[in-house]
Amino acid sequence: MDSNYQVAVIGSGSGGREATLLAARKGLRTALIEADKIGGTCFHRGSYAVRALQACARQFRDSWRSGRFGNETELLKATLYDWMTAQSKVSSRLVDNFKVELKQLNVDLYQGYGEFVDDRTVQVYGLRGSKTTLTADKIIVATGSRPAFHESSRPRVINSDELLRVTTLPGHLAIIGAGYIGCEFASIYRTLGCEVTLFEKENRILPRWEMEAGDRVNEMLKIRGVKVCLSEDISLDRIEEGETGVHVPERGGRGVDAGAVLVATGRKPNSEGFGLKALGIEDSSFLKVDQSMRLANPRLYAVGDVNGISLLDSTAFSQASAAVDSILGHESRFDSRWIPRSVHTVPPVATVGWTQQEAAAEGFECLVASDDIRLVSDDERSVIDPEPTFLKIIVDADTRHLLGCLVVGDHAPVIVNIATIAMRSGLSVDKFKQIPLSQPAASEAFMSTLRKLG
Repeated sequence: MDSNYQVAVIGSGSGGREATLLAARKGLRTALIEADKIGGTCFHRGSYAVRALQACARQFRDSWRSGRFGNETELLKATLYDWMTAQSKVSSRLVDNFKVELKQLNVDLYQGYGEFVDDRTVQVYGLRGSKTTLTADKIIVATGSRPAFHESSRPRVINSDELLRVTTLPGHLAIIGAGYIGCEFASIYRTLGCEVTLFEKENRILPRWEMEAGDRVNEMLKIRGVKVCLSEDISLDRIEEGETGVHVPERGGRGVDAGAVLVATGRKPNSEGFGLKALGIEDSSFLKVDQSMRLANPRLYAVGDVNGISLLDSTAFSQASAAVDSILGHESRFDSRWIPRSVHTVPPVATVGWTQQEAAAEGFECLVASDDIRLVSDDERSVIDPEPTFLKIIVDADTRHLLGCLVVGDHAPVIVNIATIAMRSGLSVDKFKQIPLSQPAASEAFMSTLRKLG
């Protein structure tokens, strides 16, 4: 194959996949380089993998609750191995669909480890010792991130990647770190019947999210039986591992005995070892980019987790769009404030725009409406069992334009996407709430909260 390209993308996770497809659809001759599994962390160890396991857990929960719908069920005989198999099938289907898209768009796929020779040339070392050299006018680095913790010498003290390979449920799972990863796994494994203890060194869970979001997820975790321990800075060195379990010491001499410990204390970039340092780019931490996702070398870009701006899929997609627009000569500036973000806990949380405190700090006079709703949506089950949903909307009092939205509930991402459309369209909330929408639907929660503004 001709090895000269207009764009080459290194990494096929969320940011890399989106950048590749966007570039190819815009008519640019594009190459994709992937050293590991096609689809990267997103398909196999991240968003889709976790959500597939979450879906299995919810189906398990719903089967147990089926008596509320007039049904009875025997004890389920499904095992974690079965659920992991279902998750693997989801990943395989996503990979197959992605490969079809690449073929349709004439994208050349190189499976191997990519290393920069110079700012236009990449050497690809194949999985079987092959070596290929390709050139590109612009190169996008989208190599993602990995768990910050890795200690293979203690098999019961593991990170999120390793937990997704464990095929037996621990009787008790201790989780260190109550960010979005820790909270998602706490939700999943409690739903699957494990005892779960969640430790967080800060004084609230989801510490980088709005306090109301963390408080409501905390409340639900506790209702469902998760033990939440805040202001607990657990030293990994003090964790004791035995033949049958792990002991996690707490303050005051107390402690928790668990079958396994998940360490979810952050992620670090896959930025080293690609030859960037020789090109004058510091690669020992998250890669530094400008608002168009350019690195210090103007031929090179970095999108997704590897730049550390926000380790979420929605951010990676938007950064990929900004990078490709820039490559096409249409300067596009990425602003994370206007990118919706969500975390798939139970209940899910999603948000976009300013918080009330941030908007006030920027000098806006704000109108704020919030509501707790028992939502009847297009999910037929919600007619019998309405879905608890919390919304908070922040509006500029002068222009009546939407400044921010927070949702906690089963349809949080959908509702926040509607809020994002309202924000980006430039419509005032008065004009937006006049738009007729199908009923019943999750959108009604958003519209009914808007109506509270008068």
